[in-house]
Amino acid sequence: MEPIVRTWPRWAGYAAGAWSLVAVGLALYWAGGGEAGYPLDDGKSVAWLIAACLGVGGIMAVSSVRDVGRQMPRWWPLTGIWAACVLAGAGTFGFVMNALQLAFTGTVDDWPAFGVEVLCAAGAALLAGAALAYQRGTAGACARCGEVHAGTGAVKRPAPVSAAPPGVRRAAHAGMLAFAPYIVMKTTWAFGGSFAGIDGEQVVAEFERNGASGLILTLEKYGLDFTTLSALLGIFLLLGLTREWGQVFPGWAPFSGRRVPRWLPLTPAWLGAVTLGPYGVVATFGYLLPPVIGLGDLPDEPLLHGWSGWTVAACGIGAFAVYGVALGVAAWSYQRRTRPRCVSPGSPGDGAPSGP
Repeated sequence: MEPIVRTWPRWAGYAAGAWSLVAVGLALYWAGGGEAGYPLDDGKSVAWLIAACLGVGGIMAVSSVRDVGRQMPRWWPLTGIWAACVLAGAGTFGFVMNALQLAFTGTVDDWPAFGVEVLCAAGAALLAGAALAYQRGTAGACARCGEVHAGTGAVKRPAPVSAAPPGVRRAAHAGMLAFAPYIVMKTTWAFGGSFAGIDGEQVVAEFERNGASGLILTLEKYGLDFTTLSALLGIFLLLGLTREWGQVFPGWAPFSGRRVPRWLPLTPAWLGAVTLGPYGVVATFGYLLPPVIGLGDLPDEPLLHGWSGWTVAACGIGAFAVYGVALGVAAWSYQRRTRPRCVSPGSPGDGAPSGP
């Protein structure tokens, strides 16, 4: 019996349809005046549009695995499913930061909002799977690997181990270097120094006012800022996506010599790309750029004030913008390079002996 994970093209559409029932119900709750987990600040009229888009996406996802999906114009299901997927992906905004806060502190600021982000992440994955299966299947390709081959007796084999192309590696290097000012700033504060006119003691006091956990305060005491540790993990992820050891566990790691499951790096990579990238890019043009060209005011908050506050914000927002885009490029390359190949049993590509 084939494992359920490998049969995802058959059930992804149904799963996405079931997910949409929950998501539409939540959107209708918001449209009716509910507050818990609502991700926007404006009126609830947008919730009706969210419900409509996700509802259409769910219907089209189920249609994609039924005969009716083959009878309608191909672009109908694809447009409906991908539109719902993009909307669900937008709903994951803030997931990575909340997940890191949960890992380091054991809690998040808003549990309902975090629950919505988790729900949106699951929905985006299911909708993307349904769309890919339909897109490949209606194009005459294998829904699992995207290649054209004889379907009878096909088996999946891992792709050859390979490093990312030079262009992708350069993008990854840019993403890693973008974190340098941020790491210097946070490390300086963690050791009690001053950066952009702000002292480390002020930062720790701000942590305490915001209810930071004892773990975070202890790390700060010993010069270890938890966001700096998170940035280093992000750099490690970017390296793994572009190097060969990101596909096969190296000698210095557990499970040495075994294949790295594709979902292990791709899950955090795509979550980081769709949350940090858009946040950084939008904030750069909407928050950092206006004061520079005279179309906006400088930050005016207790800790972040004037050009000093702008500099601090630029170190974080700029890092997220460049890193998020680089992470998306690296994740796309890794996903394509590591996609398993479907081959026929006994062929040279299946790794089995071809002789008697």
